[in-house]
Amino acid sequence: MDPKLFFWTGALALMAAVVLVAIAGVRRRRAGDIPGHRRAMLAACALVGLFLLAYVAKVIWLGHEHTAQWSAGDRLVLYVHELCIALMFAAGALAYSRARRLRVTRNATGSPADPVAPAALARWHRGAGWGAVIAAAAGWLTALLVLAGMYRRAGML
Repeated sequence: MDPKLFFWTGALALMAAVVLVAIAGVRRRRAGDIPGHRRAMLAACALVGLFLLAYVAKVIWLGHEHTAQWSAGDRLVLYVHELCIALMFAAGALAYSRARRLRVTRNATGSPADPVAPAALARWHRGAGWGAVIAAAAGWLTALLVLAGMYRRAGML
């Protein structure tokens, strides 16, 4: 197998892990487990960071893909995938910035001595978090299509 295909196959599995861990984080929040929610979301962020480090190493040692040889449709799928990933980063960063402000409120601590979070802050955090999870799931689905195109061009599909 081509080393780049091997890398992208692993990246697809890593992206699936990001989505699954983020979904687990959402489920923990729904169950009222704020510390578990926080751990899961930070783990999802760490997995994204791991991918970024691996991607830099891949570019250094294996180079970029030659997308000029791809069909217009394959490039369009790649651009949609990259948009999903950019939206995941933006929404995740927004959710994180709101979470940092929420962590000293009763919503996060559960302590009656702490102030209740402003409703708008909690709404923004939840909306941005959902946006990040949905964008990550869409990023995984589009990554699956990108990888299928790579396998097809390599004569493996």
